[in-house]
Amino acid sequence: MGAAYRVASELALQPEVDYPNSPFFLGPEAPCRFEAEVFNCVVRGEIPKQIDGTYYRCMPDHLWAPLYDDDVFINGDGAIDAVRIKDGHADFKQKFVRTERFTIERAARRAVFGKYRNRYTDDIRVKHKIHSTANTHVIYFEKQLLALKEDSLPYAMNPDTLETKGVYDFHGQYTSPTFTAHPKIDPHTGELITMGYEAKGDMTTDVAYFLFDKTGKKLEECWINTPYVGMMHDMAATDKWIVFILTPLAGVPLDLLKQGHKHFAWDENKPLTFGILPRRDAKPQDVKWFHYKNAFYGHSGNAFDGEDGCVYLDSPLTYMNKFWFFPPIGEDMHRAKSAQRPMRDPVSHYVRWKFDPNATDLYVEPEELVNVNGEMPKVDPRYETKPYNFVFLAMTDPEAEEAPAGGIYNAIAKCNINDGTYEYWSAGINIALHEVAFVPRFPEAPEADGYLISVVNRHDKLLTDIVILDTADMAKGPVAIIELPFRLRNGIHGSWVDQEDLPGEDFVKP
Repeated sequence: MGAAYRVASELALQPEVDYPNSPFFLGPEAPCRFEAEVFNCVVRGEIPKQIDGTYYRCMPDHLWAPLYDDDVFINGDGAIDAVRIKDGHADFKQKFVRTERFTIERAARRAVFGKYRNRYTDDIRVKHKIHSTANTHVIYFEKQLLALKEDSLPYAMNPDTLETKGVYDFHGQYTSPTFTAHPKIDPHTGELITMGYEAKGDMTTDVAYFLFDKTGKKLEECWINTPYVGMMHDMAATDKWIVFILTPLAGVPLDLLKQGHKHFAWDENKPLTFGILPRRDAKPQDVKWFHYKNAFYGHSGNAFDGEDGCVYLDSPLTYMNKFWFFPPIGEDMHRAKSAQRPMRDPVSHYVRWKFDPNATDLYVEPEELVNVNGEMPKVDPRYETKPYNFVFLAMTDPEAEEAPAGGIYNAIAKCNINDGTYEYWSAGINIALHEVAFVPRFPEAPEADGYLISVVNRHDKLLTDIVILDTADMAKGPVAIIELPFRLRNGIHGSWVDQEDLPGEDFVKP
């Protein structure tokens, strides 16, 4: 061992950056803690000239060691990545969202906010401040980015400079303190469909639904109540209906929250639950709740209205608690049986749910569409809210003898939902692949014909790439690889924005 390394290993870290000895904070997931700008990234291969726009991505990154060693990665500060692609070249920016939490902790040079969604563990001086880390998703609406975290309102950002503009409340029209991580923007009308859960405070069953037109004018607001308190990470929308998804990651009793418990705990006695509500002229009494058995729902693929008057929702379905870090009350997150792979059922598959607004039997069974162990579904956005034929999934390579690094996904699949077939590209066992963005080959291209963009974490060399795949030949692998000279952590969600929709400012202005 070299002298310099030996000395460094013997010196204690300063407390504010002494991170827990946990997989959430070690190795490829060690905090990055930087902002960056790379002009003219190194590119291997050739970026198709048709790709003209920006891929935005959200990454949780703890700037400071958490106050509690059992805190989770989804409590990290939100860093927004932007990859501007034009004329076969790529430029990169990363900047933290200047949330109220970010600015307070930066001034203090340490963490003062407590556990994920538990204000009772905060420093008493900040418990009533805005809790958002703005770290889960980033979308484009009203010529600005909205960085999202479902416990608070969005933060608006400049799409070129990534400067934070401030909290966005739809010009004073949004009346809930919470906002979903997955609002839907109807590509056919430009309307934004959204909701907030626990909308009257911690562990309340209140949900607020909103519809805004493309200029940000409020068209609908309706408050409903759920059968129980639980995580409602995603939602879905059709032309006529809204679908709410209530996952049995149940909110813990308020007295446990006040004692410092994590906000959610898997409840094996609660069903996966769905609510449908008319998209327009909705009234609280119009909501209808359907239920399935105990299972995990992460993200929606697509939803549409059937000619039979029923509502159809397609999604991955998982038969274990994928958010293992929220175990049942009283159980250890590393040993809980609820997070173990099932012995008989598939771990996960892509399924279709059917909800009949006139049904009297409210139990629903899903129909399998594609037998793959995958998540982070993405459809051609031109077909959102409409019948469609293809979905893209991040998945586990079904032919790999070894699991991917860290138990995350290492392949990307293009799936035909009509016959269950799929083709995919596998990146190998030391690679972590993430959610994709889809770019059509040209505006009138057939469905799912175009390019996929995904961030790839190279665990083998602790660096990060951005890959571009041609959907016409998935198995061939990337047609271009954009290399970054540093490592990024696992991200969560992101959005592609065409250049013609951006405000036209200079992304690479000196």
